[in-house]
Amino acid sequence: MLLNKIKAAFAKSGGTAAISVFGLASQQIASFVITLLAASFLTAADYGTYTIAIIAVEFVIMLTHCGYYHFLVNSEKDETAVLSTVFWIMLAIGVVGGAAMYLGSNWLAHLFHAPDLAPVLRYFGVFQPFVSIIGWASAVLTRMGLMKRFFLILIAGNLGGLLVGCVILVVWQSLFALVAYRGIRTALELVLFIAACPARPTTRFDRKLAYEGLKFSSGLYGSRLLSFLANFGTDLILAYALSTTEAGLYRFANRLATGTVDIIAQPLRSFAIKMFGAASRLSEPLDPIFKIMLGGSVFLTGGFAIAISALGSGAVETFFRPEYAASIGTLYAFALRAVARTGNDLIEPVFAARRKTQITLHTNVLWTSLMLGTIVVFAPMGFETIAWAQAGVQVLSFFGSLLVFKHWGRINLRVAMPPLVTGVALLCAYGVAVLLGIILINSLDIAQTLRFSLATALSLGLAAPTIYFGIKSDVLDMQIFESR
Repeated sequence: MLLNKIKAAFAKSGGTAAISVFGLASQQIASFVITLLAASFLTAADYGTYTIAIIAVEFVIMLTHCGYYHFLVNSEKDETAVLSTVFWIMLAIGVVGGAAMYLGSNWLAHLFHAPDLAPVLRYFGVFQPFVSIIGWASAVLTRMGLMKRFFLILIAGNLGGLLVGCVILVVWQSLFALVAYRGIRTALELVLFIAACPARPTTRFDRKLAYEGLKFSSGLYGSRLLSFLANFGTDLILAYALSTTEAGLYRFANRLATGTVDIIAQPLRSFAIKMFGAASRLSEPLDPIFKIMLGGSVFLTGGFAIAISALGSGAVETFFRPEYAASIGTLYAFALRAVARTGNDLIEPVFAARRKTQITLHTNVLWTSLMLGTIVVFAPMGFETIAWAQAGVQVLSFFGSLLVFKHWGRINLRVAMPPLVTGVALLCAYGVAVLLGIILINSLDIAQTLRFSLATALSLGLAAPTIYFGIKSDVLDMQIFESR
């Protein structure tokens, strides 16, 4: 019965489950491998410099992939007008953002006492208009439900960029090798997305539609800006008040933990946008989608978080420079935070579908204010204490988001709770089993590399029956990955 159920689910989704997970997993795999190679020769201070540059990039990407991106996915207006108008707006955001990075590079390098930051920012500034075009094309594919095509492009772009990036990093062990890698990956994805996108922008620009999009986007932009400050505010404060070394260690732990969880979280977020957006356009109820997205997201992200928490210490000891061992405690905090983020990840697509984006803004104002408050209060105690305080706030935000869904989102939580509770119970069992197994492995008198390999095999081996029981108990519904 179960095998037939799985087979039917995959047949219905056209195999998109595997493609979607691997598509966005390829993004995290590429970043992880590049991080591993870079950390083998970059100091924490140099990694911190790269982190500050990436924060500037992420700010522009946030503006590009936030409000108008969702407006394009959800809008019921004339498709030709929507696609063209949003294209020019997103391109303008990329051009202005890239120019700001280029012109402000010297000032930022002086502010953070990092001379190498200036040229890195200038290169990244040149990339941004092309990143905006990629963002527009991905929104078009999401609007049209062409998720398989979208993820296949990601696979090709990320793995192709990774291959070239590894060669560059091995030959040219420099901070600027990371810049070259990002440029190559951007170029590959640009070519692939342009070739695969079934729509083309025209010169048409509808001012009324642009204003409507701005009104729709205002809440999303505000909430995403606050989330951005919560995610990257600590890095900036650590780099400014202390040094780029502390910022590098903090971001390294974030990258290792959050990047691992995002292997599954990113495709889930993409499918949430697509599914809730489609339900909104077709005037269908959101409760059935919310049920499978909440329980399935917590179950899957929780499994990845447990795995990286169990393997993190061994991974750092095996692969990275010794100075990165100081980030292990912070890694655990980020793993917890990545799972607890599930509630907030669903707020944006749910209230975009409800046409209540101001609720998203107000919710994020509250929790981001608390996040930023932890930075101010706990900064004297070090970056690890800050990370744990922020993880605690994120857990509270998860339960707070459930109340928001119930009272303002008109979501029936009674239906969604049983799969969530069962999923958490399965995760607890998986976590205990992995922990006991690793304790046993660590007691063996064997080489560290072999010890880490056995721990990895154990985590993967125990994940299989956990997923089996998750599907059998209806915690994990393969409809999450359903697409055309």
